[in-house]
Amino acid sequence: MMPGLWVSMPIIRNIVAGTGCNSREVEMICRAGGISPEQLEDADYKVSLEQNCAIMEAALTISGNKNLGLHTGEKTTAVVLGITGHLMQSSRDVLTALQNLQQFTTVFTRLYNFSIEIRQAEVYYYCEPLEVWNDISPETARQSVDIAYAGAVHVVYLLTGRKIYPQKVLYRYKRTADTSEYARVFKCQPLFNQACNCMVFALADMQIPVIGYNKELNQIFKQLLEAEIQKQGAESQFTSQVKQTILKHFQFHFPPLEEVAAHMHLTTRTLQRKLKDENTTFRILTDSIKQELACNLLGNKNLSVSEIAYKLGYAEPSTFQRAFRQWTGKSPNAFRHQSE
Repeated sequence: MMPGLWVSMPIIRNIVAGTGCNSREVEMICRAGGISPEQLEDADYKVSLEQNCAIMEAALTISGNKNLGLHTGEKTTAVVLGITGHLMQSSRDVLTALQNLQQFTTVFTRLYNFSIEIRQAEVYYYCEPLEVWNDISPETARQSVDIAYAGAVHVVYLLTGRKIYPQKVLYRYKRTADTSEYARVFKCQPLFNQACNCMVFALADMQIPVIGYNKELNQIFKQLLEAEIQKQGAESQFTSQVKQTILKHFQFHFPPLEEVAAHMHLTTRTLQRKLKDENTTFRILTDSIKQELACNLLGNKNLSVSEIAYKLGYAEPSTFQRAFRQWTGKSPNAFRHQSE
C-alpha cells in the first residue's frame, strides 16, 4: 500500500451505486477492495489506490457495464466532492467553480490532477489520473476519466440549468470498439491517442452564472477548505512532500533529483539539506518509492519485468532484479506469481 495515495469514500460509493448491482453483488465488489458495504457510508474513510483499483475492477466485471464510467458520471453531483462540491455550487460562474475544483482537489483525492487553462476564447479542462494509476490498472484509470468528463457535463447542467457540451474531447487512451455512448454523452466524437486527457469548452459557456451563487456562503466554504489544506500541510513533513512530488511526476520515467527540485522550486542542495534534516536522503527515499511502485506495477501482467525496470530508471533489468531481491527477498517473477 502506498500511503498518501487515496480517494475519499463518497467517490467510491458513487461508483458502486452507479453499477446498479444488488446487495449481494455490492458485497462482492466491496470485498474485492477489502471493505464492507457498511463502510461505503463512512465519508471520512480514505480508500487507497490499490483498494480503489480493486473495487473499480470488480465493479466493471460484476456489472458487465463497459461504459460504467460514462454512466456513473451522468448521475454524479457535486455533493460527492464534499465541501469542495458545496463551494462549486455557490460559485459565481462555471469557470470559477472549475477553478475551485482545481484548487481544492487534494481535499477529496490524491489520485488525480485537475487543471484549467484559458486560451483566447476557449477553456481547456485537464483531467489526469496519476501515472502510477495508469500503469497499475489502465482500464480503471480510463474509466475514471470517463467519470470526470461525463460528471463535468452533468454537474455544469445542475449548476446552470443549461445543457453545455464540450467542443472537443481528448483522451490519452486507445479508441474503444464502440464510441456511440461517448457521442451521446458529449454530443461530439472524442479523439483518442492524444497527448493528454482534456475537454475543450467555449469560454462564453464557462462564464454562465451558477444558479446557486451565494457570495457569503461561498466564502465560508472556501475558508473551511483553506483550513483543511493548511492542516494537511502541517501534518506533512518535507519528506512526504518530496514523495508526493515524485509520484505526481512519475510518468514516462522516474524523476531524478534535479527534476524533483525544479518542480518544488528548490535548488538540489536545499532539497538534499532538508531531507538530511529529517534523517533521510534522496537515494533512500527514492529506493523506498521504487520498491512500492515495483510491487504495485508487478500486479499489471501486461507489463514485463524489463518494462518495469526501465520505468523505474534502471538501465538494465538485471540491476532492478538484484535491487528487488534485496528489498523483498524474492525475484520480481516470484513475487508476481505469489500475488496471483
